[in-house]
Amino acid sequence: MAVLQITTQYDALRPQLAAIDTAFKQSLASGITPELTALDNQRDDALTGLRSVLNGYGYHYEQTLKDTATALLANIDQHGTNIQRLSYQEETAVIDSILKDWQNQTELSQAVTTLNLGKWLHHLQAANTGFATRYLARVEQQAANPTEDIPKLREAATASYRNLMAHLQAHATLNTAPQHAIVLQQISVLAGQYNQVVENRANSSPNAATTTQTNT
Repeated sequence: MAVLQITTQYDALRPQLAAIDTAFKQSLASGITPELTALDNQRDDALTGLRSVLNGYGYHYEQTLKDTATALLANIDQHGTNIQRLSYQEETAVIDSILKDWQNQTELSQAVTTLNLGKWLHHLQAANTGFATRYLARVEQQAANPTEDIPKLREAATASYRNLMAHLQAHATLNTAPQHAIVLQQISVLAGQYNQVVENRANSSPNAATTTQTNT
């Protein structure tokens, strides 16, 4: 770092990254986290399954059944087209709202009965309620054993990283040493690879991206 003349900026960033790593590991260490992951996958699968069933009815030869399925799909879409990509809390609230619509709105309640979706609805409700209960338990657990605030740590680390990159770019522009341009190119390649991994995860698993970015 001394050769690159960025020792001060690098030393400011290192402890912030270490603090984020420690806080993240403490969050993952909770015994409740695997339960949340399993319950979240259950409700995501239930939503995907319901959509698949309803989409299938969209090709039904009886127009009445086709219209019934369309009404339920329209209701889901009213709450968002990427529900599984929402944060944990947002997804819980949206699913709860859908369930209430399907149970309390006469047209939608009758549609559920007509298409025999009662078991699907019960499974989705059980998974969502179970998730909400265990999520609250983890919040209480974390409150009793507080860790660092990851979003705040990330914000501070981002500022330090940008400061580091600004110094590297300035030195590269001034051509004070050939290593600056090399390091910048290496960082660019690593950033591109990381972004590709994130994109691949998002495409392969609807909740993967939000787990990394927003689900806590």
